Amino acid sequence: MYTLLIADDEPLIRNGIRKMIDWESLGFSEILLAEDGQEALDMIRSQKVDLVLTDILMPFLDGLALSEILAKEYPQIHVVILTGHDDFEYARQSIDLGVKNYILKPVGAETLYKKMKKICETLHIQNEQKEYISSMRKQLRQSLPALRAQLLNRMVCSFHSNPAEYLERAKGLDIHLEKGPFLVAVIEMDKSGFPFPAEDGDLYLFAAQNIASECVGAQHYIFEDNRGAIVLLFCCTFLGEDFHDTVYQTLGVIQKAIYNTLKIETTCGVGSDAAVSEDLYESYSNARRAADCKFSLGTNSVYDIGDLDYLEKSFYYPIKEIKNLIRCIKYGAREEIRPAIRQIVYAENAGKNLSGINMKMNYIETITSLLRELSDLKEVSEKIWNHGFDFYSQMNRWDTPELMEEKLLSFALEVKEEMEAVQTNSSIQVIEKVKEYVQSHYMDPELSLTAAADDAGVSTGYLSGLFKKEAGMNFVKYLTDLRMEKSMELLKSTDKRTYEIAYETGFSNPHYFSVLFKKCTGMSPSDFRQRSRQ
Repeated sequence: MYTLLIADDEPLIRNGIRKMIDWESLGFSEILLAEDGQEALDMIRSQKVDLVLTDILMPFLDGLALSEILAKEYPQIHVVILTGHDDFEYARQSIDLGVKNYILKPVGAETLYKKMKKICETLHIQNEQKEYISSMRKQLRQSLPALRAQLLNRMVCSFHSNPAEYLERAKGLDIHLEKGPFLVAVIEMDKSGFPFPAEDGDLYLFAAQNIASECVGAQHYIFEDNRGAIVLLFCCTFLGEDFHDTVYQTLGVIQKAIYNTLKIETTCGVGSDAAVSEDLYESYSNARRAADCKFSLGTNSVYDIGDLDYLEKSFYYPIKEIKNLIRCIKYGAREEIRPAIRQIVYAENAGKNLSGINMKMNYIETITSLLRELSDLKEVSEKIWNHGFDFYSQMNRWDTPELMEEKLLSFALEVKEEMEAVQTNSSIQVIEKVKEYVQSHYMDPELSLTAAADDAGVSTGYLSGLFKKEAGMNFVKYLTDLRMEKSMELLKSTDKRTYEIAYETGFSNPHYFSVLFKKCTGMSPSDFRQRSRQ
């Protein structure tokens, strides 16, 4: 709702305009009356006024002078001039003084209402725009820390062919990187030392970042990278000539503060000097490499880029070790899997000090090799596929060799269980197929283990051992028992002669059938038929 001020030295006009139309329907909740420009100005200075409807010719302070003052001191107030035909030229002059519109007197209620309705629509739009802009300014102030962090992340943590283009944008966010030198450091939390719930990861990272901010002061910049680490951009002009030592000591203080507050150990990496802003990405990359020393030297330390000198310069690929792991998964005992994984993670057989990147590469190669073995199986569950692919995206969360060892071990055991399950299921399917084949071909005297193996698509030797393991008897006994069962059914239900039944059940020699029948049942075929009918 708005406030309207009517300024006119004639009481009849003032009160007439006030009562002439329904101002509340136009959005005005309060109507103020002033008999001259000075009184109107005093009212405006003491309370909020949205629209002024003023005459031109008034004592003490006329409408034009009032309009000029309002244009300078209260530009947000909407001013409308009331003027007669004789003062029309004055009304035209008032437009240059910030007056939005003018209305000619005398004016009727209908005309005044239409004029004011149109003016109020403009007033509504302008106020909505002002409120929107004010809201945007407020949101900008609230979003400023996030915008600063986002821009710093782009400038420092990504390679740009022309990083200077960001400097102007940085100034607009009160980030000043025009003058070096700079030094980039990273702080990584040891998640294995304090395995907080995954849903609380951002909370602990936020708390650690606040602790670091309190330690370094407002002259430097702190933000997160895209790998869950805290990045510190030191503006070394504030640190003096020995800024490397100062940064090193500051990081030590931050480590202790984070541990005392959150009980979390951290690893810090210090990058190379950046003379200008264009060198920030290189400094950040070196800081990440320095922090990777934790994989071999341990966490809870501050590592400078110079600490990388001790690491193996060439990459080490554990080809034999991965083959050994796969052998253990396929044929070995579960207890053999962990030692095989340790040979991969720690390069125990090579005697090398691996960098963090080399360890992660070996980790990726191991996961890929295990997935490749799964691809050779049939009917692998979708769950284990998804689990295996998830390991790639989660790799950066495992920031110690111990964590990598445990994750590889859990997946290797899962792969072993899947292989065993698939192998068992496949074996059962083979036996069922062989039994179906025997059921439909038992009357063939040429039926053999070799023929059944060919139909199942496996070797004779494999089927021989598998059949005995899964069926509890060898193939010949299973075939003989089935033929005896079928011959008994024929003896009970038909009057066929013994030799006919022998041929129908797969025996090419009736005499051998009779001997075998008596051996299996303790009686001859004819005695069996006679007893079964009695």
